[in-house]
Parts: sequence; C-alpha cells; structure tokens
Amino acid sequence: MDTRELPRQKPINNAPGVKALVLKAVDTEAKVIPLSTKSATQSQSENERPKLSQKNLDTLWLRMVEMYGHRWTANFGVSADQEHSWAKILGGLTGRQLASGLQQLLDRATEFDWPPPANVFRAMCLHVQGLPTVDQAWIEALMGKYSHEAVKVAAEATGTFDLRSAKHSDKSLRQRFERNYVIVQRRAQNAQPLDGKIAQGIEHDSGMKAQLARSHQEARDLVTAQNIPTDGKAARALLLAKLGIRRPA
Repeated sequence: MDTRELPRQKPINNAPGVKALVLKAVDTEAKVIPLSTKSATQSQSENERPKLSQKNLDTLWLRMVEMYGHRWTANFGVSADQEHSWAKILGGLTGRQLASGLQQLLDRATEFDWPPPANVFRAMCLHVQGLPTVDQAWIEALMGKYSHEAVKVAAEATGTFDLRSAKHSDKSLRQRFERNYVIVQRRAQNAQPLDGKIAQGIEHDSGMKAQLARSHQEARDLVTAQNIPTDGKAARALLLAKLGIRRPA
C-alpha cells in the first residue's frame, strides 16, 4: 500500500480527552522537581522501571497491528524487543492494565484513528473511571465528602479527625494523605480491593511522637499553673485537706 494514500495523522494533543489523560498520568506518577535536576531524575526513573515483559509486548503488538495495520507498523515496526521505547515506557504494567488500555482504544475509536504515543497509551492503561485527581481528592478528604471509594479509604488511613480540623495549606498532613491515596490508586488500577491496612511511613510515626510530646508538655504546664503537687506524698496530703480529712502526723 502506498503510504501517501493513508490519512494524515491527527494531532494527538488536539484529540478530545487526550490532554486529560496525560494530566492524569502526570498527577498520578510525577513529583515536582527542580528544573536543573529534572532530566537526571527522569533518566534514573526510566532506568529503574522494569521493562514490559516480552510476552505482553508481543501480545500488545499483535493487537495493535490488528487494529491499525500499516499505520502501526510504519511508525513502530513489525515487532519489538526489550530495547524498544514502548517496552521501556510501558514497563511495570500488567496484562490486565494493557487490556484496559486496548479496550479504551476500541471504545474511543473516533478519537484514535491513528495509534497514540506510548505515554498516552500508558495513561489510558492506568486510567480508572471516576477516580479524582490528587488535588480534588485532597479537597474531598478535607470536606469529608467522597466522590470515589478510593478517596474515602485514603482519608480513613490518614485520619478523618485530623482532616476535619486541618487547613488546605497543611503540608505535612497533605503529604500523608497523598501517600495513602497513591497506594489506593494503585490498588484501583490493578483491580484489587481498595480497603486494607496501609503501612504508616516514618514521617507519620515521627509526627505522632512529636504530637504526644507536645501533649505531655501541655499537661505538665497545666499542673504547674494550678499548683498541683507532682510527688505522691504532697498530692495525697492536698487531697485529704480538700476533703477535710485529718490524719495523725
């Protein structure tokens, strides 16, 4: 087939819904990092991420060729190995997640008459219908009104009492919530049960110890302010005096 007969590729960033998918992937996985270290950090992250297994890669290639034919092979090749960019970008995804991404391509065929870039397809594989962004989930957690069960589970793991009394700018509490929410997001993306114990991080333990220390100090300050004896003998004598009980010396 003459490639000139093929329709021109639609600008992928203009396709409906694609920008939202890209932002979703960034919101789920990315961290805000300084510009000077961004390239080095991204390179390190890509090297640490496991590559897509050859079995899943072969299956994906077969499905893409069935769906897009020459439009796929002309852009990405007839086959792929572990060094192919798609194997690296899709690293860590399961067969279930790949199937979810392929199903979205079928459901949204009018938007994707040409195959999407690998990063966009990865976002489609990880997308969970109705799952709010981290920013939206944080607002819902503070309000105590949840649009998705994942937000509720993350909020309960963080502490609903702390969230109800917190401010939107509470960085420490937000970090705890985001950590829990990312864990629950992963469960949703892997079609796993959302509930279940979430191990607390070191920073949470440190925060609890600091809060406990402050409570103890406040109690000591209160005792001092009210002139309450701190040793047992003096406290007993004060109690007997208040009750009007006299004991022989």
